[in-house]
Amino acid sequence: MSSVLRICFRPGLAVLAGLLLMLTTTSRVQAQDAPAPAETTATAEAPAPAAEEAPAPAAPPTAEEVLGKLTVGIDTIWVLVCSMLVFFMNLGFGCVESGFCRAKNCVNILSKNFVVFAVCSIGFWLVGWDLMFGTGDGEFIGKSGSFMVQAKDNSPLQATKGYEGEYSSIAWATVPLWCKFFFQLCFAGTAATIVSGAVAERIKYGAFIAFCFVMAVAIYPVTGHWIWGFGYLAKEWNFWDFAGSTVVHSVGGWAALTGAIILGPRIGKFSKDGRINAIPGHNMTAAFIGCLVLWFGWFGFNP
Repeated sequence: MSSVLRICFRPGLAVLAGLLLMLTTTSRVQAQDAPAPAETTATAEAPAPAAEEAPAPAAPPTAEEVLGKLTVGIDTIWVLVCSMLVFFMNLGFGCVESGFCRAKNCVNILSKNFVVFAVCSIGFWLVGWDLMFGTGDGEFIGKSGSFMVQAKDNSPLQATKGYEGEYSSIAWATVPLWCKFFFQLCFAGTAATIVSGAVAERIKYGAFIAFCFVMAVAIYPVTGHWIWGFGYLAKEWNFWDFAGSTVVHSVGGWAALTGAIILGPRIGKFSKDGRINAIPGHNMTAAFIGCLVLWFGWFGFNP
């Protein structure tokens, strides 16, 4: 009996001993891994940063400053409106010229009046403006400035800070520089468009485009500098121009006369015996509309 009990209790004692050993080992590991209690140290709290002082409110603009900005804004709008009227005259030229020409040349006439402003824009932007309004009192051309209208100009601020720039001949206008440029660009395009009607139906398309570029780069800017750029005529002869009568209309008219003389009359205009043959236009309605558009747009020449 005693031998049987020994056999039965030996495995139980072994299992019990193993469990006790596992519990003892686990408690030791947990005791080693437990974090030490943090030491509390009395630290003095840092003083809170002082609040930043609020900036003083800006002084309200004076009545003179408000009036100056308002004047510049109104002048700018007015010059832009006049520029658009002059630009609108391209429609008038196109209608008049195409209406008084034969139907077979209508597309050519309209195309020339459309592209003339684009070509003049490139030429006047590249060189023309700086030749016309660059500083050069009493000179043949303007000698200051740079290409592509890149010179300094502070026109809107000159009333309070004085003029600082390279275009002193037109510094009297307090509107922004690019507003002045657009106004004069429309004049340059008009001077070139005047020639289109004088050489209608007898000039090659490419030749007319080349002429427009030369007009915007050299002819109109150089003549304009003599008068509006305070160049030779303005200084030596005290020459004044009203509403572009010389700088635009006269220059365009003389260029048109020169082109007509060089090209000669239209084919079929004169018979071999010298008799004059009528070449009637194909659309009097378009010509009438063009005349009214030119009449209306001309008021933009007098801002």
